Amino acid sequence: MELSSAGRWTDLPEDIALAVASHLQEADVCALGGCSRTWRRACDADCIWERLFRCRWPAAVAEASASSSRMQGWKALYISQHRRMAAAISNVVEFVGGSLNNGSLESEYYLKAIADLAMILDIGFLDVQFFLFSRNHSAIINLIGLHYSIASLHVLVSNVLLMILLWMNMLRVERTEHCFISKLLKQLFFMLCL
Repeated sequence: MELSSAGRWTDLPEDIALAVASHLQEADVCALGGCSRTWRRACDADCIWERLFRCRWPAAVAEASASSSRMQGWKALYISQHRRMAAAISNVVEFVGGSLNNGSLESEYYLKAIADLAMILDIGFLDVQFFLFSRNHSAIINLIGLHYSIASLHVLVSNVLLMILLWMNMLRVERTEHCFISKLLKQLFFMLCL
């Protein structure tokens, strides 16, 4: 299909725009939706956000479907669930931050943080990536995210390592950050050897 002489994407049929948006992740859907009204309509479609919700929180789909998906729409449900996860996980992050003693964390507080994460219903690996794997958090918070992902979510170590490598590449990691990631990987391998 050729675009108009102006090269406008508004000429793209709606079903093709939906097909494109349906293959994207959350951040990409939001970015694409900001490009034009046409893309916003496609990226705001209920089917796009239902798929994203189902992928991220499969255990919560039945409750979301039964409760208010017809009234709110899947995008609103997705945003609400994302905010709920952010608030719950930030409580754990704040607890760890308040329990740090000169940059170290007592083992009982470490284990309590892992247990508190396990008490959050529907938390998934993407939630851990969003809210625990961050340059803004200490290495201990990142390590708690790694430990939780492997021990509680049963994410394969190879997937966690792949995510870390992709994260390093996306950030165009500087030398000091390589040291940080290196320490995390050493801790991860130490945990696996126990």
